[in-house]
Amino acid sequence: MLLAARTLLAEVGYQQTTISAIARTAGVNTPAIYRRWSSREALIEEAVHGPGGHPLPRSTGDLRVDLTTWVHIFLVRAARPAARAGVPGLLADSRTAEARQRLLAIGAPVRAAFQDLLDDAVRRGEIPAGADAMFLFDLLAGTTTMQGLTRGLEGQDRFVDALARSLYVLAAHPADAVGTEAVGQ
Repeated sequence: MLLAARTLLAEVGYQQTTISAIARTAGVNTPAIYRRWSSREALIEEAVHGPGGHPLPRSTGDLRVDLTTWVHIFLVRAARPAARAGVPGLLADSRTAEARQRLLAIGAPVRAAFQDLLDDAVRRGEIPAGADAMFLFDLLAGTTTMQGLTRGLEGQDRFVDALARSLYVLAAHPADAVGTEAVGQ
């Protein structure tokens, strides 16, 4: 059903990706969909933002390399036709607290894995403690989403390298390690 939703998003767009169309494409009846998802938006959110059957990247023991991998994966996912069609519609429909909570729940395992990635880098002594992993994650997710939606994979290598380097610098120099006198200037 997730594959059917992604296919429809890419082929006919967000508005025409209805529960009945997804059921027809997946070869199931609509009650089968509603047994798993409470709404069309919940199904589309999982189709666009869920893991899609792909495991999270494994740590290599080198945070610079790992951040490059994460940026690449996030950019490729954001540039997919289903994401480019679905994300703007989902954002327009995410005015409720329930919708925002669903998005946070879908992303929770990925956020936890990113936190673990930074925690491991701290344990190895690669970066100091104090980096705000959730801020860095939001920067990663937001920046790659905007790039993927607006430019697709255009300039991919340059973008991935620049964002990965920037995330590393921010992780390696948490605000409290920089000193408060620099913040006010």
